[in-house]
Amino acid sequence: MEEVNSQLSIYSTPISSFTTADVQELLDDQAVENARLEFKREVPGKDETLKKLSSFANTFGGVLVIGAEAGSDGRIVGLPGVAPKPGYKQTVIQWCTTGSSPPLTVEVSDPIPASTGNQDVCYVISIAESELAPHFLNGRKGVYVRTDEFSNRFESHLAIENELRHLLNRRQIIRERRNSLIQRAHDRFQTFCSQQPSDAGRGVTLLPVFITLTLVPRYPAIPASEHTSLLKLLRQTSVPWRGTGFPMDLSGVISQHESAIALGPCGRLSFLEANTWGMLSYATSIAERGGRFEGIHVSQFLGYILVFLEHARVTMHAQGLAATLRIDLVLQGVRGVPWVQFPRGFAETGAHSVLDDTVAISITSTTDALNNGRDQLARELLRYVFFAINWPGTADDAQKLDNLVLAGYQFNGWRP
Repeated sequence: MEEVNSQLSIYSTPISSFTTADVQELLDDQAVENARLEFKREVPGKDETLKKLSSFANTFGGVLVIGAEAGSDGRIVGLPGVAPKPGYKQTVIQWCTTGSSPPLTVEVSDPIPASTGNQDVCYVISIAESELAPHFLNGRKGVYVRTDEFSNRFESHLAIENELRHLLNRRQIIRERRNSLIQRAHDRFQTFCSQQPSDAGRGVTLLPVFITLTLVPRYPAIPASEHTSLLKLLRQTSVPWRGTGFPMDLSGVISQHESAIALGPCGRLSFLEANTWGMLSYATSIAERGGRFEGIHVSQFLGYILVFLEHARVTMHAQGLAATLRIDLVLQGVRGVPWVQFPRGFAETGAHSVLDDTVAISITSTTDALNNGRDQLARELLRYVFFAINWPGTADDAQKLDNLVLAGYQFNGWRP
């Protein structure tokens, strides 16, 4: 096998800038198929495309050139091109999004006129080595890697046990990073709370009962933003809340390792962390003693869920983040603490958790679902919460969940 010629434009030029001359360079240089390069004379179908691209992503990354003809030894012999395919870029991206788990991230060129002078074109598809590997092809079609073990030509083959173990170890590193980011945010919030008095004034004491809502890319493989831009974004991002805004004080943003943190965004014992990996973590005390009641104010709790999700939606959209999300909701210190409503202006005690002091809920979603279906995510989380704290009759059908969301809107001062 010949070594990869990393000097070719195909490995360094952005796909969006590719021209006929860049493709012609492959022919002039007599390029040979290798671990990172493959030629296809015809436009491959969905299964073949996913097999090739996932094998690149699972191995060293690579480039697929369509409309290029290779000889029996893998050396390019011509650039005849193919007939233009309307919407081909969008089609390939859709295949890669829905046909692989986790989805494949690819770059697809616009049609590149072939050097033959007719109406035919070439397409170039590039994919980087993936830290999210292994990418499984949906429908039990397996995991593919690039290898020349049997053919002396690099081709796509199903991964063997040792190769699969290596890929799973690569993914484990990403999972460990995600878990460490979540734990670090939790530890920071606990440190902050330990430094604050529990006296909220007016004879009210904040109880050590907390909610934490964390949204993080399921596979935080690469940073989502630079630290400088993250600080600027957090200081400038506010959403309407209770006639003011959330966070309440944008001047209180501090910088910590990989993170921008707002202290007290919705009260004394509250906390908001945004980090460079795309994670957002919200935490606050949710129970008090004194004043009109003792326990967890239900409408306030509902409002927190909604405003946290709304702030996350706006922030992630501003970052241009598009990812599968893991959403964690944790309640701490809830055993024996009553949930309180005010249906007639007076406190009425509801249920409480009898045995569990900590409730941890985790769901998988996407930035698209957050952007277009925030309230549906809220309903899903609330159903889990009220079943978990022994109050299932509050959230056991769609209408009741709608009523909970509406109560959160009212607390936040939002219009339905």
